[in-house]
Amino acid sequence: MSLTFATEDGWIVSHLNYMNNIYKNIANGSTLCSLEFNSEFFDINTKYLRQNQIRNVDSCSSSSSSSSASSFSFTRNIENNGKTSNKKDSKIRKRKLDLTKELSHADSEQMKYIQRSLAKLLSTAKERGHFTDDARADNNKAARLVSQRFYTESFRQQVENLYGCNKSERAVISATRNERYVFPERCSFYCYDVRQIANKMEMTNQFDFILLDPPWWNKSIRRKKNKCAGASYTMMYNEELAKIPIAKLLSSNGIVAVWCTNAPSHLRSISDEMFPAWGVSYRAKWYWVKVTSSGETVCDFNPPPGKQPYELLLLGSVSSNTSIDIPNGKLLVSVPSAVHSHKPPLTEVIKSYLPRDPNCLEIFARYLLPGWTSWGLEVLKFQHLSLYSIVHETTSEVETNSNT
Repeated sequence: MSLTFATEDGWIVSHLNYMNNIYKNIANGSTLCSLEFNSEFFDINTKYLRQNQIRNVDSCSSSSSSSSASSFSFTRNIENNGKTSNKKDSKIRKRKLDLTKELSHADSEQMKYIQRSLAKLLSTAKERGHFTDDARADNNKAARLVSQRFYTESFRQQVENLYGCNKSERAVISATRNERYVFPERCSFYCYDVRQIANKMEMTNQFDFILLDPPWWNKSIRRKKNKCAGASYTMMYNEELAKIPIAKLLSSNGIVAVWCTNAPSHLRSISDEMFPAWGVSYRAKWYWVKVTSSGETVCDFNPPPGKQPYELLLLGSVSSNTSIDIPNGKLLVSVPSAVHSHKPPLTEVIKSYLPRDPNCLEIFARYLLPGWTSWGLEVLKFQHLSLYSIVHETTSEVETNSNT
């Protein structure tokens, strides 16, 4: 459903295709219908540009903030043309240069490895008809606008302190707290703070796969929170993340996967604090590479610690189990959502390393998955019916077993 192409280097995944496929022939009261997710969220046709990012933030702030940001952008453009200089910016550039010089050889080699593997994967994919040149090149206007609306509307629709499930073999549309949502088949969810997980969920080592997308402490997100509350989330310190009782949730043959930024402090925290606290040993590192609809990376590869077009997925398994073999260095390539932390589904790429019909849990989930248990304060973020269009509907007798 999501997997569109695969080689020994990795996979090409379509997040949009996956969401549309899991919501075919779903129950809507006494009728059956099919849903399509708003494709504008994935309408990424050009590289991300600094000016666009500034405008995106400006839309959430006051007009005075907008003027300030525009002035800042204008100043930086002049500086880039060499017509003026700024002592503060000069110090920042020098500090970045010093940091770059201090980077280990391994960091640079990692970036080169990703570039080589990506070039091979995309070359083969394009020969098979994947990715086409997009003539619009409109700086992702539709995606930026729809994400701005989403941040505002989802902030008003926040749901907390709620458990729900859909035990049927069919996805359903159902009302929860006066709002309509779509729930995939055989799913369950806990819309609670992660600190309550031991009180709300059984601790019986029942999960074969646990995926986490932690709300890493991040200065950029903190700045967004000051400008637009709907565009940010509640962050957690690394010490708090290490206290999540993964050791009591993960089966003896289970696998843990953690989405991570390229920040060295977060990587060290996973290897030195979280994995040991969870009784987990590191097994592999995969790379989520974000590309445009034409297969171009969403930003250039930059000398570390500059911004990169990829994020990391660190995988581990129970320390006492050394029989699990997870390949290292795989690439997961996809057109990203315009909304922060709307990660691509891993269901199809991870299933080869799990038992048949695995019991899976996602912590800090932003959307629901068929057959999975999902936990998080934003667990219904992408389930609201307003994000979908009904494309086909028929009258039929429908049996459901949902509890929301």
